[in-house]
Amino acid sequence: MRSLAWSAVEEEEGLRVLPEAGTPRFSRGLGILVVESHSLVGAALARLLGGSPLEAVVETVPDVASAMAVLEGSDFDLVVCELSASSRNTAALVSKLQSLRRDVPIALLSSVEEEQLLLDALTSGATGFFTKDCAPEDFLDGLSSVLRGHYTVSKKLKPGVMARLTGAKKASAATR
Repeated sequence: MRSLAWSAVEEEEGLRVLPEAGTPRFSRGLGILVVESHSLVGAALARLLGGSPLEAVVETVPDVASAMAVLEGSDFDLVVCELSASSRNTAALVSKLQSLRRDVPIALLSSVEEEQLLLDALTSGATGFFTKDCAPEDFLDGLSSVLRGHYTVSKKLKPGVMARLTGAKKASAATR
C-alpha cells in the first residue's frame, strides 16, 4: 500500500530526494514515458526529466493510444500523463494504462485551469498529481517520491485535497 508524502523540498529546505538505489529497468538508467499532446511541452518535460537529478531515459508520445503501444513492449519505471478535459474519464484512462503494467506508477499533470480534474482523479489509481505551474524542483521531488512508492500531490492542490478529505470525513460521520 502506498503512503501519502509531500515534497521533500517543503519538509527540509534544500534537500533533494532521489529514487532509492536499485537496478533500473533501463540499461542506461531510469525509464519514463511522457504522454503529452503538446509537442513543445513534451520536449520540455523530456529535457527536465532527462537532466539531474533523475537523469532518466525519456520517451514522449502524444496520446494514450500511443502510450499503450509503447508500454506493451517496454519496461518503464514511471508514466507521466497529461490530463485534460478531453480525457473525460480519468479512471478509465488510468485503468487503460495500468491494464498492461500494474506495477508502473502513473503521475498526472494538468493545466491550472483544469485543477478540478486532478482533484476528481484522486481515486483513479494514479499516484502523483501535479499542475503545470508547479516549480520544476517540486515536480522532480514529487516524482522521486512517487518512484519510492508514495502518493504525491503538488503544493497547489493540497488545499483541495484536504477539503475533499475533511468533507469525506464529515459526510461519513453524518451517515453513522
